[in-house]
Amino acid sequence: MIGGFLLGALLAVGVLIIAGLVRVWLGPTIFDRLIAVALVSVNGVVIIVLLGFYFERPILFLDIALGYALLAFLVPIALGKYFEGTGHR
Repeated sequence: MIGGFLLGALLAVGVLIIAGLVRVWLGPTIFDRLIAVALVSVNGVVIIVLLGFYFERPILFLDIALGYALLAFLVPIALGKYFEGTGHR
């Protein structure tokens, strides 16, 4: 029962990642693309956590998700600051 729920949640988050990647590809400005990258990163963290519960190893996967979340938080901010200074649109 719970395995089916987790697989459904993984599928739903996978669809959200695909939608975010479409926005990364079609974004009219660089900042729209950066926001979409942040969205994909957050959904990636959710997938890692859900996989941890699915494989019944949540502690290991939560540690990995935490490290990935820290990187996912910093990269769009750094890129946004860079592109803000260069004047890209």
